[in-house]
Amino acid sequence: MTESQNTAGAVGVAGDSADGYCAAGAQNRDAFTSDHRRDGTARNRSAIGRAAVRLAFFVGAVGLGFVLLEAPWSDGAWTMGAKYALPNLGVLALVGAIVYLVGQRTRAALAVFTGLCLLTGAANFFLITFKGQPIVPADLFALSTAASVSGGYSLFLTPRLATCIAAFAAFCVALRLWCPKRKITAADMVVNCLGAALLTGAGLMQLDRVSIADEYDVKVDVWDVRGSYGTQGTALCFLSRAQELSPTPPAGYSDEALKALLGPAPNADGEDTGPFGFTLPGDDGEGATPAFGGPNVIAIMNETFSDLSTYPGLEGTVAEPTYFHEMADDSLASGDVYVSAMGGGTCNSEFEFLTGASMGNMGGGVYPYVLYDLDGTENLASYFKALGYGTHAIHPAEASNWRRDRIYEQLGFDSFDDITTMEGSDTLRDMVTDRATYERVLEKIDEGAGPQFVFDVTLQNHGGYDTGLVPEGEQVHLESERASSPEMDEFLSCIKQSEEDLRWLVDELNARDEPTIVVFFGDHQPGFADWLFERTYERPVEGASLDEVQQRYRTPYFIWANEAAREQYGSKLKKIADAEATSLNYLGALLRQCAGLPQTPRSRYLEALRQEVPAINLNGYATADGAWHWFGDDAGVDDALEGYRIVQYDQLFNKDSAWNR
Repeated sequence: MTESQNTAGAVGVAGDSADGYCAAGAQNRDAFTSDHRRDGTARNRSAIGRAAVRLAFFVGAVGLGFVLLEAPWSDGAWTMGAKYALPNLGVLALVGAIVYLVGQRTRAALAVFTGLCLLTGAANFFLITFKGQPIVPADLFALSTAASVSGGYSLFLTPRLATCIAAFAAFCVALRLWCPKRKITAADMVVNCLGAALLTGAGLMQLDRVSIADEYDVKVDVWDVRGSYGTQGTALCFLSRAQELSPTPPAGYSDEALKALLGPAPNADGEDTGPFGFTLPGDDGEGATPAFGGPNVIAIMNETFSDLSTYPGLEGTVAEPTYFHEMADDSLASGDVYVSAMGGGTCNSEFEFLTGASMGNMGGGVYPYVLYDLDGTENLASYFKALGYGTHAIHPAEASNWRRDRIYEQLGFDSFDDITTMEGSDTLRDMVTDRATYERVLEKIDEGAGPQFVFDVTLQNHGGYDTGLVPEGEQVHLESERASSPEMDEFLSCIKQSEEDLRWLVDELNARDEPTIVVFFGDHQPGFADWLFERTYERPVEGASLDEVQQRYRTPYFIWANEAAREQYGSKLKKIADAEATSLNYLGALLRQCAGLPQTPRSRYLEALRQEVPAINLNGYATADGAWHWFGDDAGVDDALEGYRIVQYDQLFNKDSAWNR
């Protein structure tokens, strides 16, 4: 064989080998590509499966959140119709999606969302138990107050609440075991946060544009907020109430309407008659505040002071505050005053008394002290200040409760004595006694030059009433088959002590030469009023008539003058016999009338309104024949009620009104 042939053969062999290798490589590449595609498909299918599982857990979280929100305190989660259940689920889905995105779509984010639903449902349970109503939007502005006063209440676990906690725990375990984890990249974080922001913005825009009350037929009954939440859902009712917080001018509001209701605005004719439409003796026109030679005025809003003997079967028992009634018989005016709070919401009773405004014009779940700027609002403090009085507020609790530290300054009080100024005072059940506050009242009068107006908001009788801290010798026991309970006994023991302290104050004032007028009233009934109603009326509160509803919203009041005031101002003092049933918004006008103090356009208006509508509160109103009516009933006083809404809106929300200068 020649060399060339050998070379050619070698080349041929090499070529055959190369072709074989190429073919093998091609086969390997095809196999690799096929395997890669199969792996990619498997990975995609696996990713889709994990996403589906996460989606299923999200849907489950929304459904469970709805149950945890409603079940701790009502049967609404199981009995609510689709008409309300679906929109509630929609709201929770939106909130859940925002929480899920903010939490970077992790398992922990789903646990946080359901946990928040459980906490809200539990909070509703305890609020309903202690205060009679679930969470409303204004409560969010008063969290510090709620924390401050919560020490008197005991938390407890019910089987239903325990079941909800167990369901939440089981869901968290399921999340840990079966919900796939998700890797988070920087790009994911940006996209998730952007998505949360977009959903939040869209939700707020929708809330601003759509009326929940109209679109979803939601009606939150102001006297049965719990019932409304139970039948229509917490989420929808809460948002509906949130939409009602921003005040809008009532129909017919105008300067012309105000002039027809209040008369010409003060100083409208160019003469300086002062901010309230009267000129005081000694006014030199140079801006100095003249001294008005009137009596001292003490206003006592006594914590939870109530006459529970007005409930069926309790007549003539120790539930009756006998000394109070002795005082009432010797007063210029006395009777029942209908309030807009029950078991809590003290600040709204203050608001109605001081301003003459009614919560009936504002709706349930609204707390003006924490929602609105009351600077420049006509009220009793600014009124007495214009008369040259010293003005003082006393409340032996934290100054920030219900924003009193700001509100009292806005209303025109010269000083505010809170718990920090009363350390070391006598206490009952670890709360400053009524008498300790009365002693401080007298100090304010003694220290001031000229007449003084002192507003005393007591604390001694604050709930709850299961502390067991009342000394044995001061305990009162109600022997009644209908309503006997340790809670009732502790409450009545507090009322007894309040009467003893009131007796001490009256004796002190009668021994003094300073003429003094006292207006005394309870801010609301105790938180167990629902239980007491059901025990004494022997039926649920849900079926109560309006007259029966108002049973839980009345407290006693009197306006009384000491002996020095009767001697010095006897001809000016006026006894009023037609105010045996009135409401807190009228009490300031009644005080002026009884004491012979100058009237303002608004106080004159309230006196005229009282003749047509003797009482009005959050629940409804009474007409001159003594009958109670729901708001919206045709009782022949629609014009009077509409006029009141106009006057009140101008007083509270139009700072530039000619009647507010």
